[in-house]
Amino acid sequence: MQMTIEMDVNLVEQTLINLLANAIDAVKDTATPCITLTAETSANNKPIIKIADNGVGMPPELLDKIFIPFFSTRKTGSGIGLSLCKQIMMLHKGNIQVQSIQGEGSAFILLF
Repeated sequence: MQMTIEMDVNLVEQTLINLLANAIDAVKDTATPCITLTAETSANNKPIIKIADNGVGMPPELLDKIFIPFFSTRKTGSGIGLSLCKQIMMLHKGNIQVQSIQGEGSAFILLF
């Protein structure tokens, strides 16, 4: 199946780079690290890109905060990456969602 998305390639590429960098960081201490990138269409034929990892995951109380500018759980994090991803998706009339289970991993879903 072929999928076409009308987008600013540079901005969406930056979003994917940010999400993949976060996934790499999340799996760095995992015995068998796994990151998957998938593309599919939703029930109403809208494109979806999903980046999932089997890393450390996040506790539920953090999920509402991670897209807030300057919020970070990392000592070296600026808190700009996920906020920027959300802004880029909004510019594309889309959205970004997160699913995470602490100790099992996270998935970020880009909805166009």
